[in-house]
Amino acid sequence: MTAFDFPVTVFFDSDAVIAGSASSSGASYLLLQLSELGLIRGMVSEQVLEECRRNIAAKLPAALPIFNKVIEHALVVQSNPSQRWLSKVANQAHLKDIPILAAALKAKALFLVTFNVKDYKPLASLGIKIVQPGEMLQNIRESLS
Repeated sequence: MTAFDFPVTVFFDSDAVIAGSASSSGASYLLLQLSELGLIRGMVSEQVLEECRRNIAAKLPAALPIFNKVIEHALVVQSNPSQRWLSKVANQAHLKDIPILAAALKAKALFLVTFNVKDYKPLASLGIKIVQPGEMLQNIRESLS
């Protein structure tokens, strides 16, 4: 892994945001804390925000207040990517995940954090790494040492 400067821009897929909002332990939770502290610049798109809100309300309603605090303090919400951004990543992710990959590129993220790594196959030339939350923490540790 190559060292990077802080704060590093990290785009969160909805599964990582939900996991970090629903549990006060685990890598997703720690990454959201690091984002709140400013060590990483946590980003989501409007689509991710709505997907999180819908799933938390339906499946984990007790986590909704924590989720709202996460959005307010730890994450930057950007607009959804345009068709131009979507075209850049055609066939580089599962169909439902193309807007997520495009949004991560639009955010100039070096990392996209998700539990569904297998759904993404970006070209190396895009310069984005798809990682699970635990792997992201390991990358941060290595870059700090």
